[in-house]
Amino acid sequence: MRKISVIGVGNLGSCIAYEIANRNLTDELILIDIVKDLAEGNAMDIEHAMAFKSNVKVYAGDYGDASNSDIIVVTAGKPRTPEMKSRMELLNVNKRIIQSVASKIRTLEGLDHTIIVTLTNPVDIMNYVMWRYTGFDRRRVIGSAGQLDSARFRSVLSRRLGVPVLSVEAYVIGEHGECQVPLFSRVKVDGRAKTFMADERDEIREEIRESARRVISKKGATIYAPANNTVDLIQAILEDERRLLICSAILDGEYELRGLSIGVPVIIGRSGIEEILEWELDKDEEKIFYQGAERLRETIIEIGEN
Repeated sequence: MRKISVIGVGNLGSCIAYEIANRNLTDELILIDIVKDLAEGNAMDIEHAMAFKSNVKVYAGDYGDASNSDIIVVTAGKPRTPEMKSRMELLNVNKRIIQSVASKIRTLEGLDHTIIVTLTNPVDIMNYVMWRYTGFDRRRVIGSAGQLDSARFRSVLSRRLGVPVLSVEAYVIGEHGECQVPLFSRVKVDGRAKTFMADERDEIREEIRESARRVISKKGATIYAPANNTVDLIQAILEDERRLLICSAILDGEYELRGLSIGVPVIIGRSGIEEILEWELDKDEEKIFYQGAERLRETIIEIGEN
């Protein structure tokens, strides 16, 4: 019997919960939110949506109901708004929320093999805080962001090159923010390497950043893309796919970094992060990657979590 709990079921959390149910990934789905009516309403709505296709049990609960969960998804927090220039502006308020959530999670029973998926922004910092306050093994606390950035990269390249998006292989690693690193050195189209001039790289980097801001300015938040990419991650865990994904992971020597969470290529399976891959980066990619890591390290020190 599989069990998944989603903590924070506003627009993003409820969309993740719906997609989990729609893919029939769990037998029991618990929705937890500080606004009880919201959790109850979403639970009923999802339950009704599944009535012709799945026996999944969906209900609103509290933290105690999350005991023995296979996966706990955390979206609780203040969302990014259009006037915010950076996800870092969310830092102080969301740090307090994640500390509270993590402290409650660690009191639950039956979590020896539970995997936490963090989406609260700024996700690299919040995933690190989640790890610190739950005390979980670092490979069982995973930030969901890199697949979203990579999806945006692939979409931008598809439009610019005039090719189907599924023919494009492209990844974004590093900080989920200003220092994200589109890996131009690894871009392939139909399996063949593609090269880019310096000015093209600059234009594409800005287009990737702008794509998120445009969605937020037009509809208030990014929902479907992070939800779908997160459920891909959840499915890879539950079905032990050993799939290559970009996730924010707690590093302990990989890339010669320790004591932070940052987007890197990982192999995802039933134990969470089965392996962290250390890809070779070109000089520009390496520079931006470590700039982002230093920004994250400085922030962790600033908030007293080092």
